[in-house]
Amino acid sequence: MSALTPRLLLAAYESGFRERLLVPPDRAEDLGALSAAVDALPASARALLELLRLVVPVGEPLPERLRTVIDREGGPLWASALLLPRPGQLAAEIHPRHYAAACRLNPTLEGLPLPVPVLDSPFTPSLAPSDARSDAVVLAAHLESSPCQLNQDGTPRRDHERRLANIFGGNADRASLGLRVGRLLGIIRGTRDRLLGMPEANPRALHDPRPIFEHGELRAADIVLRVLGPTAVDVPAWMSRLSAHAPEALHTPADPLGWERGERAVFLRVLDTLHRLGVIDAMRDAEGVTAFRAATGVGVPTAGFLLMPDLDVLVHAGELPLTAYGRLCRLAPYVDGAGLHRHRLTREGAAAEIGAGHSDTLDFLIAHSRTGVPPSVADTLREWQRAASRITVLVGVDVIEGPDGLRLRVGPAPSDARVFDYAQPCRGRFCVEEGKISIPEGWDSLTVRATVSRVARLVGKEGGVWVYAPELRAHKDSDEVVARLNEAYGGQIPGEFEILIRAGAGLPPLRAEPAWVLRFPESIAGALRRDGALSGFFRRTGAIDEVVVSDADLPAVRARLLQLGVMIETRDVESGR
Repeated sequence: MSALTPRLLLAAYESGFRERLLVPPDRAEDLGALSAAVDALPASARALLELLRLVVPVGEPLPERLRTVIDREGGPLWASALLLPRPGQLAAEIHPRHYAAACRLNPTLEGLPLPVPVLDSPFTPSLAPSDARSDAVVLAAHLESSPCQLNQDGTPRRDHERRLANIFGGNADRASLGLRVGRLLGIIRGTRDRLLGMPEANPRALHDPRPIFEHGELRAADIVLRVLGPTAVDVPAWMSRLSAHAPEALHTPADPLGWERGERAVFLRVLDTLHRLGVIDAMRDAEGVTAFRAATGVGVPTAGFLLMPDLDVLVHAGELPLTAYGRLCRLAPYVDGAGLHRHRLTREGAAAEIGAGHSDTLDFLIAHSRTGVPPSVADTLREWQRAASRITVLVGVDVIEGPDGLRLRVGPAPSDARVFDYAQPCRGRFCVEEGKISIPEGWDSLTVRATVSRVARLVGKEGGVWVYAPELRAHKDSDEVVARLNEAYGGQIPGEFEILIRAGAGLPPLRAEPAWVLRFPESIAGALRRDGALSGFFRRTGAIDEVVVSDADLPAVRARLLQLGVMIETRDVESGR
């Protein structure tokens, strides 16, 4: 396919069509000849050429949705070598008009700029209403502490969507864009059933913003990115030009709502999103973007934030690298603001900072605060950090339990020490007597005592025996607890103990139904149980000659027994049955 250059294709045209070409085959790759041919096109063909160049890059296959308009208005484009067929193989003769559904623009047109109206007044960039990348970090910090539940299709649950929107004052569109950007940057990631945030993760580079857009806006985003350059585009003039020359750029036929309410609204939404992403510099008014150009990278310098004595932190979007901003969002959760974000230092944030492994919180604030750290703020943070507890897990050490708790063993173990080797299966055991759990010394491995403590209350120690009282406690993994206790018990634990454990994870209520107890003569009890029509109604009891029958099934059982010559005698005099 790549070997079929414009010159070879035009040379393979059928002779009659080749004689009518306005650009001969030997000039089919001459940009000057093609530019002159474009200037000579009639208005309708020039509009079609502009539409095709906006929809697809030159040289790429044109969409079949434009087949009708190409067939109707594309004659001058074929004759000027601006439109080329895409044959599967080079045939002896090609009639290009047969390829309205399989064609492309001449790749040489790549050197011809797209006709877009240029802003003729000074360009003064406006601040975006919000920075989507900073919003993504705010959401990631929130999802780190409170993950979001996902539906089966990977979308957030409706109540969690509202919770995320409330972060930005109920602005659901802003929260939705922040989520999409966070996922693209890699700081928000979905698992099987949860959406997790990693605010300090190193974000991916945003080379291509198109995955941000949903299907209905992707075509408009492609067109905007295709005309994007260093020169500012006048949006109102461009929209007027598109409505006149390329009304089918997004839909074929054009949106029945009309250009203003349909296509124009889509383009303005896309421009707004690109501005919030920092892809474009833009001028704005109350309706949205009025002019745009490629982002120059000149904005608010990376300087830091303002730390106030009342624990508020003020930071402009873009003032901090995203990794540093992610740490700030954890330490000082977002409060409000769009272009200027307001955060506030909290006790929970200081604890989360320690939980994330940071011990240099004051150094971090000193390094990034343009106003320093007020003494009152430093004292408050130190107090919060002292109050925050952290659990340290030591692996591969020996511990000795004494009256004051556990301590690390240094040197040889005491001669009377009870040794538990946790590299081997647990040796702990317990027994249940008179409704209480007893764990004698020598049986009380930490694993057993920790498991029992989840479902029972420690009563005390009686003569070297730990005594626990089972009680109803809420938990989620009753199967694991029961399995571990069965192993330590050496069999199935007593039924009343297991019921308490499983009830803690939630059980449906028992259902009571009216039923009848039928007592059979011993001589025919076995035969009646084997009857095919009756066996499905019988529910066994402990006695050999008894069965239980549901009240609703009793008429059918009675009828079958009458067929077999067996009568039912009941003591229910009032019902007469």
